[in-house]
Amino acid sequence: MLELWSKNTIEQEDAVRKGKFIVIEGINGSGPQVKAGIVALHKELADLGYNVVECANPDSGRAQELGIANLLNWPFGEDSRADFFFEGAVRSEIFQKIVRPALDDDKIVLCKQSSISSLANAWVNGSTRQFDVLRHLEKISRGFLFGDEIFPDLTIFFDVPAVEACERIEDILQIHHEGGIDYYTKVRDFYIKELHRWNGKCVDASAGRSEEQINAEVLAMVKAIL
Repeated sequence: MLELWSKNTIEQEDAVRKGKFIVIEGINGSGPQVKAGIVALHKELADLGYNVVECANPDSGRAQELGIANLLNWPFGEDSRADFFFEGAVRSEIFQKIVRPALDDDKIVLCKQSSISSLANAWVNGSTRQFDVLRHLEKISRGFLFGDEIFPDLTIFFDVPAVEACERIEDILQIHHEGGIDYYTKVRDFYIKELHRWNGKCVDASAGRSEEQINAEVLAMVKAIL
């Protein structure tokens, strides 16, 4: 019953607002493509006359964005359980202070990672018991139970093969994730399985494709919902 109420509420809100919430997702190692994709998409939409706002994923780096950098020094990455709650709290702030006002003003919001990244981190780090409860907590961070849940109009996943992602992070940046290639494979698999829940589409962002090809495909996906 709650799920039905939530879906109906979202559909009613979508019917009256012109603003669009677009999330760009990717696993560790896809950063260059994701960043370039957001920059290119922002420019293309602005050139078409749309008013565009950007926000970023709800991790420890958002402390400065929210004006609380002097109050908080979060040890992000040390405990995936604590990170999950931190991300939920920051997501709630971002959605209410940045995303919601922009959507109400009929702007397009481009968000670098959001809900799937939090759930993926919890899943891959072993928080799989009662995962439906984690999903519900994540829903609350987007406004569920407060009567103004925000849901992506489109989620675009920049799909970088696990091997490529692992090489970029571990061989080039010298950042090691316990589990090696298996870690990147599990994260990518989780994203692929989750996409259907988030109005998701997948873009091949492997090394064999140019930025121009990737960005053109992304723009076509976005135009289709405007």
